[in-house]
Amino acid sequence: MKKIVALTGVFALAACGGNDASEPTEAVIDDTPETAVVSDAGTYSSLNEDGDVIAISLNADGTYTVSEANQQVENGTWEDTPEGACWTAEGEEEPVCATFAPGTEPGTVNVTSPGGETMTYSYES
Repeated sequence: MKKIVALTGVFALAACGGNDASEPTEAVIDDTPETAVVSDAGTYSSLNEDGDVIAISLNADGTYTVSEANQQVENGTWEDTPEGACWTAEGEEEPVCATFAPGTEPGTVNVTSPGGETMTYSYES
């Protein structure tokens, strides 16, 4: 939401050096919360600490699967929210949300868990 704030002529004069003090100046302040980078349907893969491939497949129908070392270890539903991409595992009530940000290498994204751990994943659409 953008708020319009009327500044008094004194502040305008001090900031701009010469505006008529009797004329208030308006400034637009954008207090919209930053929106998390949205995730896209596709497969995100990385290596776990043992060197095994971990893959998260976000499907366009709102379902997902997680595989580790070619074994499916989790499935459920996902959605993009203001908090980031949120996964609700089958049988769980509360979602787990992570934020996505562009990676430093082309075709990669950095995924940050709720605990603050960031992993870099390659992305395949």
